[in-house]
Amino acid sequence: MSDRDDSGTTSRTRQKSVPPKRSRIFVTGGIAIITAVASAWLMLEPVLHCDSLAPLTVLATLAAFTISICFRQMGRFSDKRSRWILLVFLLTAAATLFSDFRYVRKYRAFCDELQQNIRQAQPNH
Repeated sequence: MSDRDDSGTTSRTRQKSVPPKRSRIFVTGGIAIITAVASAWLMLEPVLHCDSLAPLTVLATLAAFTISICFRQMGRFSDKRSRWILLVFLLTAAATLFSDFRYVRKYRAFCDELQQNIRQAQPNH
């Protein structure tokens, strides 16, 4: 049994000729922007919370995933406008990844040392 239609084309050929949905670009942009805003919200708090380092690591991972999505979609969208929009989202995700990495790296040692001092100060039961 063949998956050819009356015109002689296969289903794979038909799938490649269908243009990708534009809504995918906006979903990617939404992920990039939400990740950047959440990251900024955690980093711009006036007091350092060592508990916020783990969520920042997760947001950095999500930003890296968004970068890979942007590169994948750049191959699917051939028009310049879509590629420029994806480039903006890619740069937003890259800036988020970079800033999250620097923030976590900067405060990781301090938080680990603080946690170790708290454990030593507590009496053993």
